[in-house]
Amino acid sequence: MAESAAAICDVLTAQLPGAVTTQNSSDYKAAQEQPWSPTCWLPAACYVRPKNTAEVALVVKSITQAGSKFAVRGGGHNANPGVNGVSSPGVVIDLRNLTSMSVGEDGVLHVGSGAKWGEIYTYLEKKNLTAIGGRNNDVGIGGYMLGGGMPAFPNLHGLAVDSLKSAEVVLADSSVVTASSKENPDLLRALKGGGTNFGIVTRYDIQTYPLIQTQYTVNIYNTADYDNIHNATANLQKAMEEDPKIGAFVNVQATFVAVGLLYAEWTAERPKAFDEFFNLGSLLQAAVPTTNGTIKSLVDSLDLLGENYRRAHATTSSTVSKQLYVQVHELRNELRGAHPKMANLSYTIQPLSTTAIQIGQDRGTNTMGIQNVPQSVWAFLVEWNDAADDAEAEQVLNELTEGMKSLASADGLLLDFIFMNDASAKQQVLASYGPDNVKQLRDTAAKYDPQGVFQELQNDGFLLRNIA
Repeated sequence: MAESAAAICDVLTAQLPGAVTTQNSSDYKAAQEQPWSPTCWLPAACYVRPKNTAEVALVVKSITQAGSKFAVRGGGHNANPGVNGVSSPGVVIDLRNLTSMSVGEDGVLHVGSGAKWGEIYTYLEKKNLTAIGGRNNDVGIGGYMLGGGMPAFPNLHGLAVDSLKSAEVVLADSSVVTASSKENPDLLRALKGGGTNFGIVTRYDIQTYPLIQTQYTVNIYNTADYDNIHNATANLQKAMEEDPKIGAFVNVQATFVAVGLLYAEWTAERPKAFDEFFNLGSLLQAAVPTTNGTIKSLVDSLDLLGENYRRAHATTSSTVSKQLYVQVHELRNELRGAHPKMANLSYTIQPLSTTAIQIGQDRGTNTMGIQNVPQSVWAFLVEWNDAADDAEAEQVLNELTEGMKSLASADGLLLDFIFMNDASAKQQVLASYGPDNVKQLRDTAAKYDPQGVFQELQNDGFLLRNIA
């Protein structure tokens, strides 16, 4: 395998002059350390940066013929080692040069799979348009869309992937196909949450919308008041069922709780659904004062990546329950005390209303099988400094995730859905979609990748081969 990886790097260097970074290149370290988390800084044999679909097809053909291990990288924001990187011997296909953008007369954005959401919002806002996308400028479109995509206002137009109209895909045999409602509709459905099991998407065609008037505040609270904060969270989620313009997140850090209160309209008076949060005595300050802006300005205000910590994440989902929220918070507090080497152990509650889920079903369905009930998608994150503590970080993350599942199961609150974008590599994401969806995903993969290239040669990820 080492010989095949080295050989394919030589072949690609000859085929695509200037597009290949090898271990002898001066920019190798920069290419290796491009991902968000240092846990993903793996030493690939080389990094290849195709600049268009034809070059992606050429790379796929060469890698397949050589039988080389590979990984596909877009924004590099997933913290699971091996998802967007590969140890030598292996090749990383880096899509960051695929950043073309155009908008058709039908309002559909055609965007290359290497673009990041900050670039997309900037481009669209000049045309008085927006898209349903990421909440961080640095997040790439590729993995975000294939994993489902949690937006700021899921109750308006569903998850991000529910606005995906079509896609251009390079298959394992290096052919290029379109996945749409008219051409290869089974492939389009599989891409809506099915990950990188079917081919390499080189272009996403996404429905855009007129600029969304976005009123937002991010308040900071004393974490000691977590009981009242979580009571307000559960009550706000009830209000979401009646008002799809409400968006929110609750991010619990070591020393504070950040609450994003978002509304898809500029109002003279703040929505009454937010009053409970504003009336809490534990309100310390507004990190982002109430602002009338757009999705872009909202994302700009949240654009705080922080230090280069080593990172790991995991996720679960549950129905709405103040009691569960409090129990999970107290569990997190216990684990923080037991693992002082961890720089941070945090979680985020991401609400989904039944409106958001129904939109996905009404638009021809995505493949994720999300139960149609008001719910919270939990995102657990552990951050630490020293690679020597990797095993302990994995342990504490597992204890928090499994502990939450145990608490939720005891009261009948745990849901099956595992959100790919926030999941640990060890979580059974695809299996959580349900047996019918798994069968459809397997059938689609067998049809478009009959030799199993994306199962056998792709380094890692949420792959069908990993279903237990």
